[in-house]
Amino acid sequence: MKSKISLLILFLFVISCGKKTETQTENANTEAKEVTIQKVAPETRETPNFDFENFKIEKGKVGDITIGMTMNEAESFLKNLSKTEAEAYDFGFDGGGKAYLYSFKDELVLALIPKRDSDEILAIAALNEKLRTTNGLHPKSSIQEIKKLYPKTQINQNLMMGWEVIYDEKNDWEFVFMTTEENRIGAYNDFETPAEPKIMNAKSDWITIK
Repeated sequence: MKSKISLLILFLFVISCGKKTETQTENANTEAKEVTIQKVAPETRETPNFDFENFKIEKGKVGDITIGMTMNEAESFLKNLSKTEAEAYDFGFDGGGKAYLYSFKDELVLALIPKRDSDEILAIAALNEKLRTTNGLHPKSSIQEIKKLYPKTQINQNLMMGWEVIYDEKNDWEFVFMTTEENRIGAYNDFETPAEPKIMNAKSDWITIK
């Protein structure tokens, strides 16, 4: 009888030790999993940004991008922007050729217009109102805002495109207004003579830098 009890105790002791070993093994596995999770935690990456402050509209340039520069040179300053293709004619340049539009997070910033069959930049179109000229204007400026800086300015017709433009001859800028016969800003006596602007809240669509 005693021998049976002894065998039973021994049997229970072996089972108890087995369960303890399994528990220790499970705890060890859990700790290992936790360590593994910590090791594969994703890294935090900075979101690409575009600093409009560094792209001031000046005479013959926008930021470091200048007229006469090659497309490759210009695009080195536009690395965070996406690129799409348009026609140079869309910006008032005849004779064929392409224009290249650059956007940041689906927001148009500027366009580069190279010479036809060339890599040399002929003109820049500043499209975003966050781009500022050296005198504080921007591509969506109103006639009223422009007149504050250019009190004697007049508006001209673009006969090829049917638009209207205001010239800054000193800086060689054109404020482009994509108007039609139905919403003319100026009251013209003939096709070639500039007129006084009549719709003061009309806003430009872009600034062409040549």
